[in-house]
Formats: sequence, C-alpha cells, structure tokens
Amino acid sequence: MLNHAFDAAHVPELNGHALRQQEIQRQEDQIYWRLFDDVQRRLAESCDPQCVHQALDELFLALHERVMSSSAPDWKAFVAKCRQHPLLQALHQDPFTYRAFSKPRGYAGDAEMMDFIYGREDQRVPPPAEPIGRQVFDYTTLAPASEGVRARRAFMSAQIDRLAEERRRPHILSIAAGHLREASVSIAVRRRRTGRFLALDADPESAAEVQRCYACYGVETVTGSFTRLLGRQSHQAEFDLVYSTGLFDYLNQRTGRRLVTSMFQMLRPGGSLVVANFLPGIRDIGYMEAFMDWNLVYRSRHDMIDLTMDIPEAEVQAINLVSEECKNIVFLQLTRN
Repeated sequence: MLNHAFDAAHVPELNGHALRQQEIQRQEDQIYWRLFDDVQRRLAESCDPQCVHQALDELFLALHERVMSSSAPDWKAFVAKCRQHPLLQALHQDPFTYRAFSKPRGYAGDAEMMDFIYGREDQRVPPPAEPIGRQVFDYTTLAPASEGVRARRAFMSAQIDRLAEERRRPHILSIAAGHLREASVSIAVRRRRTGRFLALDADPESAAEVQRCYACYGVETVTGSFTRLLGRQSHQAEFDLVYSTGLFDYLNQRTGRRLVTSMFQMLRPGGSLVVANFLPGIRDIGYMEAFMDWNLVYRSRHDMIDLTMDIPEAEVQAINLVSEECKNIVFLQLTRN
C-alpha cells in the first residue's frame, strides 16, 4: 500500500516532467526543420559554391551536435524524421550521398563510392549530376571523412613502398581490398618491386576491377569473404604485410579481434599487419547516418588496442597507433617477432 501510494503521488510530477521533455524536444526539432528548410532553399537558389558550402557546413555541424548529444533511441527517431523532410531529395541529387543510401551492391561504402572520393586526386570524370547534385558532390567528397579516406590510401601506399625498400619482393595481402586504389599510387607496385600481392574481396565486381587494373603489375585476386580466414587452427606464415583499410568499420569487436589474430598468424617473422578504422565523433557522422544511411563501427585508440588482446605478448615485437592528419581515421600497426 505504501509503495502504491508513493507511486500515485508522483504520477503528476513524472507526467509533468515527460511533457516538459516532449516540449523541449518539439522545440529543438523545429529549430532543425527551419535549418533544413533554409539549406534546401539555399541549394535551390544559389549557384555560388561558397554559399552552398556554407549552408552545408551549417547542416553538417548541426547534425554532428545533435548526434553527439542524443541517446541512441532519440537519434534513431530523429533520423527517421530527417528522412521525411524534402531536403532529403535535394541531397540525394548528389551521386555520392545517394549511392550510400541506395546501396546498389547491398552495402554502403562500396568501392565505387571510394572511387568518387579518390577521383578528386586521380583526375577522374565526376559522375553525372544536376547542378544541385554537383554542388553537393563537390562538398561531400571534400568533407573531412572523405579527406580521411584519401589520407588512408596515401598511408597504405607509403607502407607498401617502405616495405619494398626494406625487404626484397615482399609478399602482401589486402583483405576487403575494394578496388585496391593504393596500388595506383604505390611506386613499388608500379615498378613491380613486390612479390606475391594478393587482393581478397567478397564483391566480384570489385575483384574484376582489381584484375583489370592491376593484374599487369602482378596483383592476384581472390573473390571470397574474410570469414574464410576465421576459425582456422593455423595459418601459413607467408606474408610480410597483411592489411585491411575499410572492413573493420563494419565489424563488431569480437569478430574484429578474431580477424586481427588470424591476420597476425599469417605474418612472417618481422612482418606487420595494419588495420584502419574511423575514430568516434568525426564531424561528418550526423550527415552520414541521417542522409546517407552510412552507419559505421567507430573505434577509439583503446578499442584498437583491444583488438590485439588474443595475441600472445611474446609474439609481438611492436604495437603502434597513428592517425592520419585529418584525425578521422586511426591505424593499428602490429609487428611480429
């Protein structure tokens, strides 16, 4: 009876608190809807890249603030509301944003999307788009997350080149290789200074593109899932470098630890593995999740170290963590004794 009386006494207070929270939420949502209306108007009316980029800056920063201050359920509900606003259709005129959202290969962040990012450095012809879409494309493929992806490629090509200077014809394995665009900017690959270079990817279209572009440099392709590397009792230690640049952004911690352990077992003595992952809290996270439906598994430096915890300490020569200059992506480097 006492508990019942206590609960009843607090019902009005609890209901009042809930109503106040709902009103605060409603007011916050109205602020965002006004922002969405304003961004949509500015995209439609302005042909000035500076004005468009300023509008998108405001959108990206506001969405970042919202996701970082929201609980997971609240953010999910907010994203659903975002996608009901007509701004979504305007942003989806950008081929980059729309490809992530529509997932023509069944997943966001496919190799074709990465080529949109690399294309700014590789002098590729941009995909066709209406004027609004082209303006948004120019912004999104220059945004910090995209800059981080380009820096990630540069980092890996430098690793390959440095390894080829230190070891004669090193053997290399790329897991979830995508289109292997680091090979395009690697001097060692283009001068055929690597030994066996194996590119593994589950997407047959990606494997075919690697074969078309890099078979002439001795790169071999294998079409298959990374899961084929898991669960084996032993792996032949045949590679000087085993790396994966985008896969871990989609793996839970348990699977990531298993894969890192398997990658480590594939290394020759003195060989290294490299794993890249987006860091938590990047500026573009709100836009990526709300309007691109591009949801990643973000890892802190502590999370990256945790990936190595199933590897015996005595077998590890060195562990190193570095981030690229944009502070969007962190690299775990592990060297075997």
